Amino acid sequence: MKVKKLRICLEVNGLAEDENGNPCPGGICLTLGEDCDEEIVGEEYQRIVGGVDVVSVLKYMGLDKVFSKEDCRLITPEEYDRNYGEED
Repeated sequence: MKVKKLRICLEVNGLAEDENGNPCPGGICLTLGEDCDEEIVGEEYQRIVGGVDVVSVLKYMGLDKVFSKEDCRLITPEEYDRNYGEED
């Protein structure tokens, strides 16, 4: 059986601070199938992520006592990479 990598990415208000110490959005990404070469994208990704419960993701990451569903927005892996990915 071939498994593809799935990244569930969130933008969380108040997760980060700007240069003046003010709260601002930050990104978190939960990766399943990390060692896989192929990633789930397109319609298949939208179908899977459409059923994701943000509260459950926060709970899994241990952040449910700090942030609420209203603090979060599901974003695509491309948006996560563009806005929050590691800098080279």
